Amino acid sequence: MERTPYSYEFLWHQINYGYENIRKKKYRKLLDKFLTNDELKTKFNKVKDKKVRKYEGGKLEKVASVLGLALCMYDNYPEIDIDLLLTAIILYGFSSLYTKREFYEKIKDYPEVIPFIYRKKRKKPVLEILIFDDLLKIDDKITKYIQKRREKNG
Repeated sequence: MERTPYSYEFLWHQINYGYENIRKKKYRKLLDKFLTNDELKTKFNKVKDKKVRKYEGGKLEKVASVLGLALCMYDNYPEIDIDLLLTAIILYGFSSLYTKREFYEKIKDYPEVIPFIYRKKRKKPVLEILIFDDLLKIDDKITKYIQKRREKNG
């Protein structure tokens, strides 16, 4: 596959839905820097996921999918800091547009977000980071399974 089978409009709708569920103004302010920049969004549309969705729009598709999974999980576990988790998921996608140093400069004023993107900055276990990592893995496993099934069935 060369390109995501989903429309970019649909995927951005999913991402915007995740954003709309963030209540903390400080996270919305951070994300506004990315989500209101049409040039960045256009670049993001082209990014391939390095693990499973190795096609144009793959990273966008993954972020939209993981946001949906996170929101479903929150329905059952309202103790989760969903604002932090959703913010980290969206930033995870945009981080691929920058070098590590460049992106760090953009988020350095949000120390609670940094460990999601930079594993070496993790000092202690945090529930939201555990969920973040596992949702990315679950999404990869499901996508791999579906891709194998499609190949098998033609």
